Amino acid sequence: SDELCVEREIWDIWSELAGENLPLPLGGMAVRRSLPITDAIECERVLTEGVRIATAHKPLLSHMLMERNLIRVDKEKLKTYLNLYANDSSVSMNETQLKAVNKLFALGYERGFYPLPIKAENYLVPTEYNDIRFS
Repeated sequence: SDELCVEREIWDIWSELAGENLPLPLGGMAVRRSLPITDAIECERVLTEGVRIATAHKPLLSHMLMERNLIRVDKEKLKTYLNLYANDSSVSMNETQLKAVNKLFALGYERGFYPLPIKAENYLVPTEYNDIRFS
């Protein structure tokens, strides 16, 4: 709403809390740890493929969303949104992105949200399992 007054941007808050120039972790995909490992790997494959398809076909995706009236923004804002969330960097996490997620977990631990420190690397789906299992 144009009536809202933004006192601080979330990026500014994140930059201050992170203490360094890290990307802002905005979201992620998660699966239950109780799933069999092969099912978790398949879930990750399907979700990752969905991001790849969205990235490769942004104009078509944008047209479909607009045509079906599934969004509440105009075409230019949708383009900006898709460029933020469907890009080569959003298909899989690189070292800088892992560092940012770990920083977010560290901040949560320091403030009592988690009983133990969390490292994202310890919770990634081990996709190499299928290569070893079926080799």
